Amino acid sequence: GGAVTGGGSGGGGGAGRSAGGGTGGKPSKAGGVDEAKAALATKQVPLFSHLVQYEREAALSPAAIGRDIHPAVQCAGLQMAEGLLSGTNARVVAMLRALQAVARDFRCPAGKALSRELEGRIKLQIAHLHDCRPKSLAMGDAIKWLKLRVSQLPAHLPPDAAKRILCSQIDTYIDERIELADRAISESASAKIAPSDVVLVYGRSHVVEATLLHAAARGTNFSVVVIDGGPRFEGRAMLVRLVAAGIRCSYSLLHALSYTMPSVSKVLLGASSMLVNGTLVSRAGTALVAMAAHEHGVAVLVCCETYKFTERVLLDAICYNELGDPDALLQAADADQGGASLSDWRERPRLKLLNLMYDVTPMKYLTMVVTEAGVIPPTSVPVIIREDRDRAQLAGP
Repeated sequence: GGAVTGGGSGGGGGAGRSAGGGTGGKPSKAGGVDEAKAALATKQVPLFSHLVQYEREAALSPAAIGRDIHPAVQCAGLQMAEGLLSGTNARVVAMLRALQAVARDFRCPAGKALSRELEGRIKLQIAHLHDCRPKSLAMGDAIKWLKLRVSQLPAHLPPDAAKRILCSQIDTYIDERIELADRAISESASAKIAPSDVVLVYGRSHVVEATLLHAAARGTNFSVVVIDGGPRFEGRAMLVRLVAAGIRCSYSLLHALSYTMPSVSKVLLGASSMLVNGTLVSRAGTALVAMAAHEHGVAVLVCCETYKFTERVLLDAICYNELGDPDALLQAADADQGGASLSDWRERPRLKLLNLMYDVTPMKYLTMVVTEAGVIPPTSVPVIIREDRDRAQLAGP
């Protein structure tokens, strides 16, 4: 979902990433680089060593200045790195708005083709955003869409007119594919909530939250079970919003799922992406919720905009995933230990921490997918993808 939360990790600078155990920035001392690489490599979980490793980086802003990064991109990158922008929708909108500012402020050199020069400029900004936090699958598809639109800018138009066209296309994409889509999904999904239903949700999803609020506004009498999990506990923010709207709620953590599921009549889940094989990619723990619901014969509805549909195929959460801050796992644990701390875990040779951000849920555990195009079975995801591709080809330049 596109929730914007304030759960940043606090420290200065942001959270950089490095691939294969390297460091994101360039420290001034070579010894510091070697020590950082050695420390990072020894604390990698071997099964996930191929992923971009999480690394605290205090020099993102100076590095951005040296690379001629637009201020809007710097701002979006730091917000993503610190966790201030949470959810696929919020990250995609922030990225597109930042790149829209880049296009608006771009000055094409005389005698150069605008589309070619602007594409190179945008690639540099995207690389910086990826350094701040690896892009999601939906962000990758949005970037492909934007690059296609840049390459199709009419060469005969003045640069200012062409840039206005591009900015208008970005506005239309955000309005139609995200904002209006969320509104249509919330209306359609809320109609599936019957009186006396007990709806279970996991974490926080903007479109799921909007669905529940819309159903309550229509006068439907139902209750909600909010299942949450660490380390971010995003479900607490949703719980506050739902209770403020007068919805009866109960709150539980993921380990109590088996005790709450027998009383549930429906499950509503958000999505980071829907794959062409009907697999759902969402926050870690979603697969456990869907499998528990399937075991108890409870319908699982996924609220997902069609722009998140991608042609990629994943069979597990190992080949593709994102690593979060391992220190975030210790915050709740330290409080429960009554003073005992694992803050020195990096010095403990036999201890490694793994904070996975996503998991994948196979198609057989999902009942229906609620989209702005209607309510479809997971098997129809490739049909929507094909229709979107055909529509884009007909649209042309």
